[in-house]
Amino acid sequence: MTTFDGEKIYYTNQKFTTDEEFNHESTITDAGKRILKFLKEFHFQDKFIYRDQLKENVANNEYILRVEINDIENSDKELYSFILDRPQDIQETFEDKIKELYSQEKMINKSDCPDFQLQLISQQNPDLLRNLTAQQIGKLVTIKCIISASKSIKVKAKKLLIRCRECQDEQHINLGYGPKPVNLPRYCLGKAQQKGAQTDAQCPTDPYVIIPEECQFIDQQTLRIQELSEAIPTGEVPRNFMVYCDRYLVNKLIPGQRVIITGVYQVPPKGSATIKSNAMDAELLLPYIHVFGVQTNKVNIKQGLSEAQRQEFKSLSRNKDVYKIITNSIAPAIYGHEDIKLAIACLLFGGTSKTLPDSMKLRGDINVLLIGDPSTAKSQLLKFVERAADISVYTSGKGSSAAGLTATITYQHNTSQFTLEAGALVLASGGVCCIDEFDKMRSEDRVAMHEAMEQQTISIAKAGITTRLNAKCSILAAANPIFGRYQENKSIQEQIELQTTILSRFDNIFIIRDVRSIENDQRLANHIISLHTGQFADQEGMQIEQDGNNTLDLMKLKQYIKYAKSTVKPLLTEQAAQMIQNLYVDDRQKSQQPHHSKSGGKSHIPITVRQLEAIIRISESLAKMQLLEHVKEDHVKEAHRLFQTSTMMAVSLGSKEFGLDLSNDLKQLVGKIEESILRRISIGSKIPANRLIQELSDRFNNQRAVEFAIHNLIQTEQLQQVEMKRMLIRKK
Repeated sequence: MTTFDGEKIYYTNQKFTTDEEFNHESTITDAGKRILKFLKEFHFQDKFIYRDQLKENVANNEYILRVEINDIENSDKELYSFILDRPQDIQETFEDKIKELYSQEKMINKSDCPDFQLQLISQQNPDLLRNLTAQQIGKLVTIKCIISASKSIKVKAKKLLIRCRECQDEQHINLGYGPKPVNLPRYCLGKAQQKGAQTDAQCPTDPYVIIPEECQFIDQQTLRIQELSEAIPTGEVPRNFMVYCDRYLVNKLIPGQRVIITGVYQVPPKGSATIKSNAMDAELLLPYIHVFGVQTNKVNIKQGLSEAQRQEFKSLSRNKDVYKIITNSIAPAIYGHEDIKLAIACLLFGGTSKTLPDSMKLRGDINVLLIGDPSTAKSQLLKFVERAADISVYTSGKGSSAAGLTATITYQHNTSQFTLEAGALVLASGGVCCIDEFDKMRSEDRVAMHEAMEQQTISIAKAGITTRLNAKCSILAAANPIFGRYQENKSIQEQIELQTTILSRFDNIFIIRDVRSIENDQRLANHIISLHTGQFADQEGMQIEQDGNNTLDLMKLKQYIKYAKSTVKPLLTEQAAQMIQNLYVDDRQKSQQPHHSKSGGKSHIPITVRQLEAIIRISESLAKMQLLEHVKEDHVKEAHRLFQTSTMMAVSLGSKEFGLDLSNDLKQLVGKIEESILRRISIGSKIPANRLIQELSDRFNNQRAVEFAIHNLIQTEQLQQVEMKRMLIRKK
């Protein structure tokens, strides 16, 4: 080409970039240099942290590098700010520089190096899910949450190779990470099209097809996270978000796990298949988090305490009244129940979990069951434990099912996939699960808890998904007797509708009775009135301050529990082990003795090897309250006393009411009624229980004696209750 003057014009076919694009590319290039310098030179105490970590990970066949964002902040403030503001732009550059560092260390070509994954983690205070706003879109965020559901792994294309069906032209498309749409060119970009060939040589519309065997794929998994239960305001619905993990982060998180996630808070791009909140309004998009790094939520409480606080806790552990101080700090607004409060304190501190040489695990969590009359503060005790425990879930048995307590598999119609969702026991892993109205649950739902209460796992085998979830939590349950209140004219077997298999899994079983006593009622009334007048009364009715020297406030109690659980792991001494063995043998023999001379019946609450382990766990928790490494004989004595006043008391309860303290006249009347019943019912025949009681009560004018007589015949197996205890059948 020439000008009008005949001079030649030289030109190049180049693409001009805007100032914004140029600044973006130069900024990325500058950031890459800073990243490589940081990875090479960052050291601590003459040790190059990331160079050594890279070698160690590659030796273990892990092509990842975990980088703490705090180290970048301390090394390069500008790079730190750039990563916080534009993390999505820096990810590929960061991973490319990791690859370059590895090639320099191994002195090999960069093209021969494997691809690495960057995992950013942060030690800063994590944010809450409900605090994320639209201003943080595209920013790097760190949040504390719990995994509530997980989906199966998908394969996502990172780099695509597409080929024209007509002219075989090939194009490469880089999709990067995260959910992004794939937009194939509508027209061929081959050389024939660029040269302006004839119309009959033109490639058709939508000519490109994907060549899967030439593409590069990565693993990707979708999870649903939920904010922590203790962070949910009263009356609010828990916030949920979808998160995306890829490559080495897949299959690392399971439902019920508490984690700290570092990632990019963003919305799906235009044309993405991500679910919209409203299909008719494309402007309303559900945000998600692209995960860069994950930390297990295990906070070292010792690092968060000052030296003065640690010395205060050590001084408290050496106090001879430490049990009383902790017991008084458990629900101080509730009058009495000292032994129950001590058992709850043992539940909060927990025993020592152990792993045997054959990989069998012995639980250290303690389970407590409260059975008793209404208005005995059972639900209030559960509510206090929910606040006192670091991790807790509160639920009611009436509205809970087996799937809601353990785990469930749900089918997502929009994705045609199954999702594993965690239940209450899984979400409470590492803490306490409080179950109110335990007796209102269906029996088949309670059976689902057997594995979780002893093995502390939940096995799932549904819809082709076979897995096992952790449920390492203590269980505090409250229930009422069958008849609503405890009735002295009926045995404990008749008043507990729980199966023996689940009763044996509780370490302490308390029978709470509303005993009518003038002195006790006066003290209780005084305590209730003092609560309403803004003052607290002690057990003797004297006015005291709420936060005296003999109690701990709730926050200090929580700190002491976490400090004790993270500091000591008590184990049995030989003397303590021998004492526990002797005490267990004696308790076992006592439980086999008949309740009364006539019936010869045995307890509905069994004394098995599980109760032996219960005494061990309680002893370990008592030693943990004193921050001791070994269980002493005093701990065993106190643990056995607590076991005697709870489970053994429930075993023997009911013996006085049936035959041991009856007057001679009443015993003779009961004998006559028994003879009358045997004459009234022939062997093998049935009669409604209510009708028999009504007939005999009208005849002998003593309903209590009639019920005694029927109970004795049932215990001696001459009568049997059938059809939900509505009918009586004579067996012999």
